[in-house]
Amino acid sequence: MGFKRRREPHNVDVKLVELYEDLASEKDDIRLKAAQGLVSQFTPDKNPADEQIKKVLSRLFRGLCSSRKAARIGFSIALTEILTQVFTSPRETSRFGFADALKLWESQSNSSGSESGQEQRDHLFGRLFGAEAVIKSSVLFQPTVPFEHWSQVIDLVFELAQKKPWIREECGWIIYQCIYDLAGRKMDNKYVEVALERLCSHDLARSPEGISIWLAAKDMFPEATFPSKVWKHDDPLDTKERSSLSKIMKESGAGASESENKTNAAKSSGVWNSKLHFAWDAVLSRTSLESKEKSKKSRLSFADFWVEVVDNGLFAAASSDERKYWGFLLFSRLINDGAAQQASHTFTKNLMRCLANQLAVEDRYLHRMAVKAAKAIQTRVSREPEFAAVAIRGLMGTSGTLNFDQATKTKTVEKIVAEANHEALEEIVPFFEKLIQNPGTTDEKTSATNRQFVAGLLLSIVRSKASATEGDSENLQASLEQILSIFVRFAYFMDTGKGPSAPEPALSSATQEMLRNRINSCLNSLISNQKFAATLPYAVVKQIRDGAKSGEYGKFIIEIDDKLQDSVKAAFKSLKKLSGKEKKEKGMAAFKLLYSLTLMQVYNGDADAVSMLDELEFCTTKFLGDKETKKEDAGDASDALVEILLSFASKQSQLFRRMSEQVFGAFATQITENGLESLISILEAKESLAGQQEMFDEDDGEGEEEDGSDAEMMDVDEDELDSDVEVVEAGDAKSDSDSDDDEEEEEEEDEENAQEVAAFEAKLAEALGQHGADGEGEDSDADMNDDEMDELDDKLVQVFKARQQQSSQRKDKKDARENMVNFKNRVLDLLEIFVKKSHSRLLALDLLLPLLRLSRRSSVKQVATKANNVLREYTKVCKGNALPKIEDDEQAEALWELLKSVHKEASHSGPMGHANACSQASLLVTKVLVAHDKDAIAGVVDVYAATRKDQLMSKKCHVQPSFFSEWNNWCVSASKQLK
Repeated sequence: MGFKRRREPHNVDVKLVELYEDLASEKDDIRLKAAQGLVSQFTPDKNPADEQIKKVLSRLFRGLCSSRKAARIGFSIALTEILTQVFTSPRETSRFGFADALKLWESQSNSSGSESGQEQRDHLFGRLFGAEAVIKSSVLFQPTVPFEHWSQVIDLVFELAQKKPWIREECGWIIYQCIYDLAGRKMDNKYVEVALERLCSHDLARSPEGISIWLAAKDMFPEATFPSKVWKHDDPLDTKERSSLSKIMKESGAGASESENKTNAAKSSGVWNSKLHFAWDAVLSRTSLESKEKSKKSRLSFADFWVEVVDNGLFAAASSDERKYWGFLLFSRLINDGAAQQASHTFTKNLMRCLANQLAVEDRYLHRMAVKAAKAIQTRVSREPEFAAVAIRGLMGTSGTLNFDQATKTKTVEKIVAEANHEALEEIVPFFEKLIQNPGTTDEKTSATNRQFVAGLLLSIVRSKASATEGDSENLQASLEQILSIFVRFAYFMDTGKGPSAPEPALSSATQEMLRNRINSCLNSLISNQKFAATLPYAVVKQIRDGAKSGEYGKFIIEIDDKLQDSVKAAFKSLKKLSGKEKKEKGMAAFKLLYSLTLMQVYNGDADAVSMLDELEFCTTKFLGDKETKKEDAGDASDALVEILLSFASKQSQLFRRMSEQVFGAFATQITENGLESLISILEAKESLAGQQEMFDEDDGEGEEEDGSDAEMMDVDEDELDSDVEVVEAGDAKSDSDSDDDEEEEEEEDEENAQEVAAFEAKLAEALGQHGADGEGEDSDADMNDDEMDELDDKLVQVFKARQQQSSQRKDKKDARENMVNFKNRVLDLLEIFVKKSHSRLLALDLLLPLLRLSRRSSVKQVATKANNVLREYTKVCKGNALPKIEDDEQAEALWELLKSVHKEASHSGPMGHANACSQASLLVTKVLVAHDKDAIAGVVDVYAATRKDQLMSKKCHVQPSFFSEWNNWCVSASKQLK
């Protein structure tokens, strides 16, 4: 081994050299082709000579000791096949036998001890790969091959395992695989018995490799004679071996006997490997099987094995990070590939504590492994939605953390519940109900936080399922109703009993308010789906009513007097009628929704909701009357309906906004002139405190305060705040206005504040008189008598009171402005629906001037832009046959006046977009007039001419050039039709 044999130049076989070179190639196809080429020279029909065989085997065994990356793979393949070809067929004339080949393997892979560390490592791996090739060639199992050779190979493999701990696993794997190969060949038990005997004699039985080999032998050769006194009942997985098993699987060496520890220090692998030992698969695959064999009655179940070996072993508090790393690998593997029942047992106490701790802090050693484990759960749920139930119980159950997402600063649970299907929800929703009932702590503050977290998860489920398709909605309906039922139970009722169903601790008023807001948030998402909008809001109010009657959930916390109770009863009667007609008559489902949400307002203690119920009753009576009555009263009912919807639209809640839009859309074609005027009057109101006082009575202030409850102190979910409460853009036009406007208003506010401060200081100085605040006046406070002191106190009280009133008034002005801007935005949303549904009605043209004036007058850019957008949408849909039609001369005369008013509006100086909006409005009226009478074009030209004249002659006329250029463009396109 320490020298190279000299070769004569003329003896070099170039082709053979190339084959050996190709065997070490890193490309699979080149290696395989070279192996085939070499093996083909040693088939029985070629009858190779002994010297040729010895030479090639020597070269291949030596090649296994090469440090080149792919050499061992290529040489091992060729060696296995050549051994098979040469020694499985009778060769009577040959003197080179299999025993000679084994000696050659030993000599070529033996190290003298003087080599470098890397060279020794290469020789050890060469011997290992040689053993694998010898065993895989099946020569050892030929009848002509002495049985002693099998013992010899086994001894060499186990001796190799003892030499270096880092090669022990590979040696064990070869024998482990061989057990299955022997079973496949139906070999005699003696082969396995020798392997087990040598395993014990080399003190490797109580090692991960030894356990694997033993278990494989037990399964494949149950009739074989096993070494005694190694394992209880000859089974490493016996319940009485659980402690030893745990220590061995951790490779701590503590599982070995005292004599074993003294004899052999190779019990532990010595060098940590980031890959899982194959023994884990060998053990796990057997603990997951339920066997009824008598000998296996005392075998560890998977759950017991996981708790003892993994949770109390790898994830023990004192366990190293490297052991916990293996634990995460095992957990991820079982989550990915294990059966759902098996995976459900892996969410154990120590593991879950470690997972939460590592997820929470990014710079922790195992953070990335924890993230992979969490993602493995999410991936399994995405692939198998019913697994969500297992995951939720594991993460939030007894061994997990109720507020897992908050503790880990992730959205793991939230994402999982969003993926859950209806089968999983059937388990998850009742589980969450129990967590709200009993949040796992008696501390009121912590229990409130836990309940809020669970309520947020229930809301996440609703939001994720709100857009379900028609087919899925049928399956999800029951779960969604159950979620709303849970909220109703805990939001509106107080169970003060001591029974198993009573919440412990009792829910605080703040928590109940939070749950009521969650109901609004749920309905806000659900009403966008027509299937849910027609059923779930009604189901909620019906459950509240039934629960209040029966007392099933405890005391109803909302006070309802007799008069209000009568209105509620009447409303439910109307709801019952609507439910019977909603499939036959258009708009009844929208009415049902409106009734349901109005009743929700009643149950939330809104005083205005009572009058709204009465107005709704009036509308319902008119709309559900006989055919003749319907026609006569439809206008009054429509006007009343608009007022109700405006009442909802004025509230700063997205739920009421969506509901008002949905109901308005169902009845938009029935809106009358009075109803439209109600909408227009809001657009023309001032964006100020005076405008608010004009639009609302004094009671509205209370309603506004109540509406703001969607953002209560407990509700800390930012995503929910964004969707539940629509932020009002006003004053500084926070999100949509130009930065210039922001700076301007801030400067004005600063200047106003400075003036107020100066005025306050002046009044304070005047009140103090000679007794200045700095105490340096001619007279000190000590010189003042009691009357003078009282007089000074009165003056100071008046000054500070005036200051407080001034500050309160400033806040009132700001709030009023924000309310008016919000209200106008909501009305513009309704008008956009109106123009889409009723653009062909002549009535819709009444919107042109109010929209143009709003575009010019509004101090908030967002409102002005939105007004222009509504007008643009209107003119966009009014084309061809969709144009409003004039029916008589009176209507035509009104349109001529409208055209002139639009031109007058165009002459005002306005913000960007106003001029274009005026032009669009003018052209729309022109199209309507010309469509009614082509000769009307002459009059339109005169109107444009008069406006052009004003532009030239009047300083007050600020009409933009684009107004006329767009008119000219229209004339060019319309000239052919007019002629």
